[in-house]
Amino acid sequence: MTRMIALIVTALVATYSGAQELLPRADQLKPDRPRVLLRPKATPLAISLEQLRGQAKDKAYAEMLGRLSRVNSAQAQAMVWLMTGKQDAADKAIARMRAYRVPEKADSFEVFFKLTEFGLAYDWLCGYEKFDAAARAEVRKAVGPLVGMGLKYSGDHVFHNYTWMSAGGVAMWGLATAGEDAASTAVYEQIRGRFERELWPALRYLDGLPCEPMGYWTHYVFRPALVTVLAGQSAGEADVVRTIREKQGDWLARNLGALAYGTLPDLRFVPFGDLQSGANGGATRAVAGLLDAGVWAMGGRAGAEVSAAQALSKRIAERRGLSAYDDDTAIFWFLYGRGARPEVKPAPEVFVAGGAKGGHWIARAGGWGDDATVVGFRCADHYGDHNHWDQGGFFIWRRGLLAVDPPVYKQTRGPQQRTDLHNTLLIGGQAQRAVRGQTFGSVGKFEQNLKAGKRLETGDLVVSPGPAMAAAGQFAQAYDVPALASCVRQVALVGSGTVVVVDRLTAGAGKRVPDVQWLLQFPAAPTSADGGWLATNGAGWIRCRAVLGDAGKAAAVDATEVGTQRLTLDYKGGGDEVCLVHVLEVGDGRAPAGGAQPVSARRADGGVEVTVGRAVYRFATAAPYEVVRAAADARR
Repeated sequence: MTRMIALIVTALVATYSGAQELLPRADQLKPDRPRVLLRPKATPLAISLEQLRGQAKDKAYAEMLGRLSRVNSAQAQAMVWLMTGKQDAADKAIARMRAYRVPEKADSFEVFFKLTEFGLAYDWLCGYEKFDAAARAEVRKAVGPLVGMGLKYSGDHVFHNYTWMSAGGVAMWGLATAGEDAASTAVYEQIRGRFERELWPALRYLDGLPCEPMGYWTHYVFRPALVTVLAGQSAGEADVVRTIREKQGDWLARNLGALAYGTLPDLRFVPFGDLQSGANGGATRAVAGLLDAGVWAMGGRAGAEVSAAQALSKRIAERRGLSAYDDDTAIFWFLYGRGARPEVKPAPEVFVAGGAKGGHWIARAGGWGDDATVVGFRCADHYGDHNHWDQGGFFIWRRGLLAVDPPVYKQTRGPQQRTDLHNTLLIGGQAQRAVRGQTFGSVGKFEQNLKAGKRLETGDLVVSPGPAMAAAGQFAQAYDVPALASCVRQVALVGSGTVVVVDRLTAGAGKRVPDVQWLLQFPAAPTSADGGWLATNGAGWIRCRAVLGDAGKAAAVDATEVGTQRLTLDYKGGGDEVCLVHVLEVGDGRAPAGGAQPVSARRADGGVEVTVGRAVYRFATAAPYEVVRAAADARR
């Protein structure tokens, strides 16, 4: 049997050798148990049984243990047995695995949740006398058909949550069962190859950009990725996190930052793409445990992403306490959430996910508290049908959404995808291309098709190198408008409650820029105020003023499909360039308490100067689109 396993490993490893590998080979897995997320003895690379069992038996411990004991899942009962030695808990876990039968319509959710549950329980119960070789073989037989489905489902495209769910579930099962028999070892090596060849490269390529909207990405992409990293690290006792940091661009920390910055002060996720209602639409179920695990994985490192994760973790603890750990996610609390919490250091105000190839920018004035102002700007490529046709779109949050991106959705490919329901532009009356999902099983195939007639290239992001909190996006490629050579939007958060949006559209040689419709989605019907438009979400207010560009008619309509009120400002084209400036201010309450600060804008050499109150900001209109603040008396 040993020689057969070695031959299988050798054959499979040969197909993807040469890259910097993260997951251990089957012959590198530790034979002593537990090895998945836990180790028998102390190691800096995993939680030890001594740490797990040596926790203070305080009130919180008793509450969480009682909660875990009542959860009808094999992994929960297996952990109860590990911590307490209660045989009835182990017996419940074994009985649940033995009784399993694959549902007729098993999908990726079944694969992910069941194989994760059974993989952890299988490994953790290996020291229990009743879970002998015969019992383990019986469980492997019962679960085997689901494993086969998971391998099949994990072969879909690398930016889809179903792929990550399936691969993560199979990886957890494989790490637990590899070495038990030749078939189990082959399964593990197959899914390990999938991760090394296709899935890890996808996260390196994205550089912190969620390929799915935040709810889908958090629960079904980041979660299986993080848990697979930690499980592989423990099972092989190799520093996988350090390899990611030193050899692969530190994408794990970048993803941790994406989760932290992508969560609003009300603990809802930022609304880029299809935002779910309920628990999956925010930092509720499982997120507290993911933050704990991610911060633990960083090993006490300083850095923007870790500080942001700690800040969000503190916010969740203040708002929800132990109720943030729902059902068997209490496992993460026992593993990673019980350690001493270090003092939260201030996190940087800006996080950029992705980069020049496309991404999003999130700026926060005021951190993670109720009085924060959060601004997000997106300009990226199309990764799937949960994404929207919203390149160049932005949102503003102040005690709720004020510049609103469609906040919830009812069906995939529904009206929420449409360009006219986002804070972006219609050009020549046209929306952005109705891009549909793609099914490329590797980053290489995606890149080959990005611009080769497949029309997935829809936006590029540029971050200003200047001191201002600003970003820019080029998204002319999102439109089928032949006359358009360039469409650049710059967004800057100046002060704690003022956002400046500069748009510059240019035509190709001998052509003219079409008419432009500038779109802003309000939470309620706007009213005219201070030469602009004012609206409120009941707790905060937003005022929009057009300060450069010849605005024609303005119209506000009820966008009932997504529950917003859309303001449309019409601008005439006809020349070789159209340049627009809008200033948006936000604050607390239903309306501003005093008069509006003066705002103005003018064209200047190489850019646009925007005056807000006594401050002057210079927006360069050529790459890299730097935004700097100048002295008020320096204006020419």
